[in-house]
Amino acid sequence: MNFSHLDEEGGVRMVDVGGKAATQRTAIARAIVELSESTMTLLKARALPKGDVFAVAQAAGIMAAKRTWELIPLCHPLALTHVDVRLKAEGCRIVVEALTRTTGRTGVEMESIVAAQTAAAVIYDMTKAVQRDVVIRDVRLILKSGGKSGLFQTDTPLLFDMPEAALPCPRPEPQAWTGEGLAAACITLSDKGYAGERSDESGPALLALLEALHPAKTQSFLLPDEPRALARLVRELAASGWRLILTTGGTGLSPRDRTPEALLPLLERRLPGFEQVMFAGGLNHTPHAVLSRCLAGTVGQALVIALPGSRRGAVENLSALLPVLPHALEKLAGDMRDCGR
Repeated sequence: MNFSHLDEEGGVRMVDVGGKAATQRTAIARAIVELSESTMTLLKARALPKGDVFAVAQAAGIMAAKRTWELIPLCHPLALTHVDVRLKAEGCRIVVEALTRTTGRTGVEMESIVAAQTAAAVIYDMTKAVQRDVVIRDVRLILKSGGKSGLFQTDTPLLFDMPEAALPCPRPEPQAWTGEGLAAACITLSDKGYAGERSDESGPALLALLEALHPAKTQSFLLPDEPRALARLVRELAASGWRLILTTGGTGLSPRDRTPEALLPLLERRLPGFEQVMFAGGLNHTPHAVLSRCLAGTVGQALVIALPGSRRGAVENLSALLPVLPHALEKLAGDMRDCGR
């Protein structure tokens, strides 16, 4: 078996998250503390020997969340953007919930769990002078959102509103590929590939990614780095109803890299947001991304995206755009529904 936290020699390591996208991540964890009726009465009256239980427990939970990476050996240090620990007395129990949030490449589940556990432990410490048999139970993750896996939820938070990312949001029926469905093409630009001297790895990898959009038709094309041939093929595909046209290759600085020069005269509208996402995503992986001249725009109702020639670069850039492609295609097809629903 391949263990994510062990290297080939069996040594312990932290997982490399450098290749992941930085997204907003939220987690909520819960712990339950059971007290006797007499202890709860003293707590509510703030008559316990050690003072205000809730204030100390909240502060301890926040501090613990910030130092989780020092307590859990293989956790990454995170720049937390928000920590909130809330407590509520219900009968003879105290509900503790901890919410943590960051924008980063790994989740904050452990930070929320450690915060909830620490706050619960402080409640024990603050009440043990009057009760030795305090019970801490049901420490668990309630929900997490963000990252590649998206939303995971085991229960509804009791002390927090549901994070926006976790709220149900019915997605409109796609308008971009009704009828015969989405037709997606991938054009690989490679002199060596066209001459049979190199196999095309980028094209098949991109078409495999597009399966997430459930296209009705896909097709790959292989061309030399010839601007006129590329421009002619893109123009023909757009005129024939192909709605998504990807190119891979020819975006660098070599003398034969002329993909942007071929496509720019065809584009009716540039998509600078797409280009910025591709550029930023590439820089997350390699400084050489500054050499790539990726491009995105529209030709009629076709969305045209020029990606790097390397398999890894092309896949990383398309992966970054994949979440917004369905909505982009809907709007390009004439969907007039409110974007901010």
